[in-house]
Amino acid sequence: MPLMPGLSSQLLFHILQSEQSILTRTDQKAYTLLSILGVFMVFFIVYYRMMVINIFIIVALAIYFGAAFLAIWSLMQTIQPRIHRESPPVDDNSHQLDPTFFGGIREYRTGDDYFAYFKNLEKDEDRILQLLSRQVHALAVINWTKNKHLRRGVYCFIVAISAELLMILSTFIMKGLESLSI
Repeated sequence: MPLMPGLSSQLLFHILQSEQSILTRTDQKAYTLLSILGVFMVFFIVYYRMMVINIFIIVALAIYFGAAFLAIWSLMQTIQPRIHRESPPVDDNSHQLDPTFFGGIREYRTGDDYFAYFKNLEKDEDRILQLLSRQVHALAVINWTKNKHLRRGVYCFIVAISAELLMILSTFIMKGLESLSI
């Protein structure tokens, strides 16, 4: 049984809106984690002068810097992932320009050319659904990549902050033991 006219496009628009919302939230989480990591790095600089260097601190420093750099790299990959976009299939009805992404939109010389393309496109509902479904699929791939990098960034962030807190705790314990022995 075929769907009601317009129902397919409504469903695609709903999915598209959902994917765009996920994209925005993922970027916000990455920016927030980068900011928090920066704050904790400032704390590290403050407490670094007081640290008593021993084997534990050296190992924790290596873990901290490694995890912090991986967290920064992963969060930057979240904000700007490297996506290899497939070129659209070429068939009789396919156009070389993709009017749903800014890369394809900018290929039109003027806004009037872009409008004219959409005016011709409105007669072909299958072509519209095909363009929308390509955009939904592309956004889903981008979201999957962003979430993969965000998840990795969160794990590295947790390891970095844990190592930093353990170093600070160790420093306070060592300073406390020094004050007791005097």
